[in-house]
Amino acid sequence: MILLFLVLFPILAGHAQETIFANDSHVVTVFFPSPIRQAVTGAEHFTFSYNRESGQHFGLLQANKGNDSNLLVITQDGWAYTYGLEYRRQLPETYRFVSVQESIGTETETFVLEKRMDTLPIQKPIEIPKIDPAIEMWEKGAEYVLARKTKSLKTKRKGGMVLRLRELFYHKDEVYVEVEVLNRSAIDFEVDVLEIYKVNGKRGRRSSHQKVILEPKFKYGFPEIVRVGQPHSFVYVLPKFTLGDTASLLMELLEKNGNGMLRLRWD
Repeated sequence: MILLFLVLFPILAGHAQETIFANDSHVVTVFFPSPIRQAVTGAEHFTFSYNRESGQHFGLLQANKGNDSNLLVITQDGWAYTYGLEYRRQLPETYRFVSVQESIGTETETFVLEKRMDTLPIQKPIEIPKIDPAIEMWEKGAEYVLARKTKSLKTKRKGGMVLRLRELFYHKDEVYVEVEVLNRSAIDFEVDVLEIYKVNGKRGRRSSHQKVILEPKFKYGFPEIVRVGQPHSFVYVLPKFTLGDTASLLMELLEKNGNGMLRLRWD
């Protein structure tokens, strides 16, 4: 029923539906004039997350490759908004500010756009939040690392899942760790967390080990779900570290609401 509503609502409102582009390596932030009360996408490979408890003004959109779909958002003041959704590898923008004039009407009745614009109060311009220079630098660094074509340093396979450590890229005081996950199993893999550790000590049953977690400063493109047959690459930005002769890097990828774990150790 909700899918039929998504298809018919823009037609009933006489409103031209605009398109928002998304992909799996960026987060597209969509700001609304009023806090979001409800939102739904027409296909599972598009995800639109928002805070259902505190009612924030913005939602986060991501997508895996697939057919076009659409998005319906209803804000707390009763206005409804609908947009087409399309996967695109290169995004024209990573944020969008929505005005009330873009709404298709309210939950109870539909308005013609010109009439609605005449009766709406003048909206104050929304100030675009300043981007943290450090985050902007990490984003550019992660995009640069992902664009490089490098051979994998180590690969681990288990139960149809493949975990690859592709690259350790050192820049100033950070290490950009490029990771790839490939799902060759029969079902989608819901990701809980990826933990990265520095392990001091040689391999062996009798050897003593010191396991120290490396807390990321920034995560770029980290997935919530890895779809069947679709590889997904992402980047962790870690504080600079060195391994040496007796240290190794350990990665543990945990499945959400399950017992699945992939463990990769690289010396």
